[in-house]
Amino acid sequence: MSKVEERSGVVNEMLKEAQPIVDLAKGGENMRQRGTTYLPQFPQETEDDYKARKNSTWLFDGVGKAIEDMTGKIFEKPVHLAEQDGELYEYAQNIDMEGRDLSNFARDVFEDAVKMGVSFILADAPPRPGPLTVGQARAMNLRPYLVHVPLDQVLGWKWESINNTPTLTQFRMMETIPAPERGRFSAETVEQIRVLEIVEGGRVLVELYRQNDEKKWMLAEEYLTEQTQIMVAPVYTGRTGFMTAKPPLARLAELNLAHWRSQSDQANIMHHARAPMKYFHGYSQEDLQSFAEGPGYAFFTSNENASVGVIEHSGSAIEAGRVELKDLEQQMQWVGLQLMMSRTGTSTATGDAIDERKGNSRLAMWADNLKDALEIALDWMTELGGFEADTTVNVNKDFSTLAHMTMADVRDMFAQRAITGQTYIREAQRRGVLSEDIEPTEEYEKALMGETSDPTAQP
Repeated sequence: MSKVEERSGVVNEMLKEAQPIVDLAKGGENMRQRGTTYLPQFPQETEDDYKARKNSTWLFDGVGKAIEDMTGKIFEKPVHLAEQDGELYEYAQNIDMEGRDLSNFARDVFEDAVKMGVSFILADAPPRPGPLTVGQARAMNLRPYLVHVPLDQVLGWKWESINNTPTLTQFRMMETIPAPERGRFSAETVEQIRVLEIVEGGRVLVELYRQNDEKKWMLAEEYLTEQTQIMVAPVYTGRTGFMTAKPPLARLAELNLAHWRSQSDQANIMHHARAPMKYFHGYSQEDLQSFAEGPGYAFFTSNENASVGVIEHSGSAIEAGRVELKDLEQQMQWVGLQLMMSRTGTSTATGDAIDERKGNSRLAMWADNLKDALEIALDWMTELGGFEADTTVNVNKDFSTLAHMTMADVRDMFAQRAITGQTYIREAQRRGVLSEDIEPTEEYEKALMGETSDPTAQP
């Protein structure tokens, strides 16, 4: 029989798949602390040698930078409500009751979704101590709010198909709260399990479990709400089914881990190549025990045939390792790091735009998923608060390559017929080259009729 604190197999599998991405995103120090999890110890390699190799290994921050850049593109413009007034707009300035506005809250949710494949938004409100007027509820700050629930806080869920729609019937999550009996100057916190379940009568029952002195999870509090649905909205970036997902950066993480291991080998071989192995011929053990190396040092033996030499690395393995690292970096670029790395070799503005189009299409889909989840959660907030409001959310999807190109690049694309004349004129307007009063279609038609100068001419 399963227990309230046990994480479901589905959630465990999702967390396992996302763990390499989470660890890589935390940076080099975290990767070094994970030790043999990602950096194997060689046969016959001593603990001291392994520790030295591990400590000299640095992380190429492919996954972390990709997450940062993908998130940065969508949040280049803040997420905001279309209606900039009213009660919901006021709540959006502190959407989680912890000081985050809607845009900062959404950014944290989205960044977690990129790492894990899915993240969750819970709409909630404090329980009310009996019937209250709207004014009384406001005075007691009993207002609805949103909660970000990362996947690693989720314990499990149950769902059923109701009216041909997958519907949550139970949701379990771990949360941290201030210790109920903490001292005046104590910052002590405790873990608490929150269970949301639809019970007989169609209402949502909330159960709160805490550990007793024997570390057993016991029901500490429960209350029945007026809600008729569990208000948890998933934000997907790698959806595989209802509430389930795979991390979209898994392939990039595999390459990043291969680079991590290869870079460790490269740093290790470079160390040995720079400090060649010495060999001594014709010396006794006693001679070698007194040997010291450095300027001004000398050593002696009575054997006239004795000699000292070094065994140096040929350098071929170093070059092979360097090439492998560059190949891995190139593969990471193909998989997802084109958002981070500048191109090498021959490249054109047209090629850059085509190569990035797929990535931008995926980002646009993720932006739509975020928008949908936020609007669902905000609808629930208005329901919990007992008021009506326009819950339309504006999420940026204007992150095309053109926005980051120079005017010369855009002109080259027009010359290669990769963009239309109207798009060329709009991009010139975006950069302040042409007046905003110009109507692109009309202007381009005039250009085709010879009434204006060639739009490919130097602005």
